[in-house]
Amino acid sequence: MKIRSLRDFLVTVLLASFGSTVHAGPSAADLAAAGGNRAEWLMYGRSYDNQRFSPLTQIKPANVKKLRPVWSAALNSLDGLEATPVIHAGVIYVTGAHANVFAFDAATGRRLWHWAAEEPEGLGTVLCCGPVNRGVAIYGDHVFVLTLDAKVVALDKATGKVAWEKVIDDWKTGYSATGAPLVVKGNVIVGVAGGEYGIRGYIRAYDARSGDVKWTTYTIPGSGEPGNDTWPGDTWKTGGGATWQSGAFDPQLNLLYWGTSNPGPWTANLRTGDNKWTASLLALNPDSGEIQWGFQYTPNDGWDYDGNNAPILANIKVNGKPVKAALQSNRNGFFYVLDRVTGKFIYAVPTVEGINWTSGLDPVTGRPTVNETMRPLADGPPVVPIIPGLEGGTNWFPMAFNPETGVVFVPTNTWAMALTSHKSADIKYEPGKVYMGMDYKMHRISETIGRLRAFDVQRKKWLWEIPSPLPLFAGVLATKSGLVFTGDQLGFFYAADARTGKVLWRFQTGSGINASPATYEIGGTQYVAILSGLGGDPSFYFSAPKGNALWVFALDNLSAGKAGSGNWSVTDIEGALTPVPK
Repeated sequence: MKIRSLRDFLVTVLLASFGSTVHAGPSAADLAAAGGNRAEWLMYGRSYDNQRFSPLTQIKPANVKKLRPVWSAALNSLDGLEATPVIHAGVIYVTGAHANVFAFDAATGRRLWHWAAEEPEGLGTVLCCGPVNRGVAIYGDHVFVLTLDAKVVALDKATGKVAWEKVIDDWKTGYSATGAPLVVKGNVIVGVAGGEYGIRGYIRAYDARSGDVKWTTYTIPGSGEPGNDTWPGDTWKTGGGATWQSGAFDPQLNLLYWGTSNPGPWTANLRTGDNKWTASLLALNPDSGEIQWGFQYTPNDGWDYDGNNAPILANIKVNGKPVKAALQSNRNGFFYVLDRVTGKFIYAVPTVEGINWTSGLDPVTGRPTVNETMRPLADGPPVVPIIPGLEGGTNWFPMAFNPETGVVFVPTNTWAMALTSHKSADIKYEPGKVYMGMDYKMHRISETIGRLRAFDVQRKKWLWEIPSPLPLFAGVLATKSGLVFTGDQLGFFYAADARTGKVLWRFQTGSGINASPATYEIGGTQYVAILSGLGGDPSFYFSAPKGNALWVFALDNLSAGKAGSGNWSVTDIEGALTPVPK
């Protein structure tokens, strides 16, 4: 009791001394207008369109070399950082590994509060890709986070205390949650992970104030529903189609967009058919959850080519005609442009060289023509090399788009994989057990694996690329001033000229970067923030220094008197900080 009482006392004092940072909001109207909010970063993709484009211009190609770190903070764990910071009313909210949530004064780095999820024993056995988390959502008085044991938690924005908590599903059966929630029209929209454990994926909406379930939409059609006939027998019940990332929202069309993962098991001949709606993009009515249309990138996927990355929503011209488009760079090695009103395929281009699982996509429908010699089958021989490997192409890490130039900035990886299937008699579903039926191994095919590439969407032309000897797993930020920010597995956070791809500035953060940058403005000063910490998938393939830091940068001298002036509260252990008893 003494520990808890002292901690609460310290939090109360801290918040009272810095009460100016505690504000109500954001409201539903604020979230809808987030794209025009210069100063803040109110959601995972900055705005509902996921463009990750900032109108700030203080940091520009001419002065970015003067960018300096102004504060940093440790996030308690060395298990990998993948979140995008969210910034509102002078406070930056981030998640570390294990769904730890932190609130800092965004100008000074002063820690305001910290919340840690309590994890059940044995949870690690049902996590495919490390104890990672991709960030929070904020709305009204709450901060929302998803936990590894498949819960959605609403925290008080001012104190970090739990306001409500709901179980999404039973983690013991393979369900988990690692993505950033998305708040739409007063509902917290969440997805689930577990595609390698035989789950049946879904998207769910919770009332942001009460936590009541508003609707649930399964990604795999049930018995009697349209598309169920693309699954043989009862395979749909354990067919995967997880929804482990965030989505996008078009308020004018009233459409919610959400990507889905691979089918299960990986051995495609045990679930013949297209296996809708796995490896797909779905458009839903956010009020009811009803699916309006679906586009399947990789029917009957046998390569773990998830289609989870949230699309960028952009209004562009294609062949001189205006199009409300959805842009997505896929693990299967293609960059897609879809009509986001109808789901119709417009065009696609390869993002990597040497694609061999398909001979190409139908120019009208986008359906791939599969090279069957590259499809691994249960009871079949190993297949190698398959290009691209299951890490892409582009895995989960988000792109950025400059709507003024029509250029999208795409992180890609060019490498191969070997897939070795198990015997069909050995591939059996057991709740909470891995249900893949296959082993994989990644292989380098050139000195360069990762590339940040710039693509003119309207001219269908690649403009430039920045190579890296290791895979890229960081997201991208584009600014109106003409900069592109991202990071690499060598630990460098860097800024490039958006026109030419020339790297103008870089900073060594001490560990690989798997997260996505954000930028914001306080008191006339523009800041850029990034998390640095090797973990998740990259740590499967190479050993390198681990880290757990949030880094924040600004131009030299613009933050004088504030940089590094923050501090944090401490928690008493067994009365060590209490007065001597009388």
